[in-house]
Amino acid sequence: MSGPSESDKRVAERLPIRMLVEYESSEDFLIDYTANMSIGGMFIQTSNPLEVGTRFRLRFRIPGREDPVDTVGEVCWVLSPEEAGCMQPGMGVRFEELTGTDRVAVESMLSDWD
Repeated sequence: MSGPSESDKRVAERLPIRMLVEYESSEDFLIDYTANMSIGGMFIQTSNPLEVGTRFRLRFRIPGREDPVDTVGEVCWVLSPEEAGCMQPGMGVRFEELTGTDRVAVESMLSDWD
């Protein structure tokens, strides 16, 4: 399994938040769901994860906020369908370019969720 390394261990708690996320690969515009999220990133459930190290644009909507969060993420680790077993396959994504206002919106959503 190519799970998170010691250097990728998360500092922020991940909450079990399921929301639609739109993202672009080099070939397609994709829509999947998150399984969990923190201020630093999210796990996107997908049977076709992007490769570790891939940077890509992603968008998601925070309830009660008009504008979507539009940022760049990087794939830090992958759980392939073959490795997933009874878990959902997907990819751990770290936010790379979360703006100040988007960061505040995500922090607010996470604190309301908790």
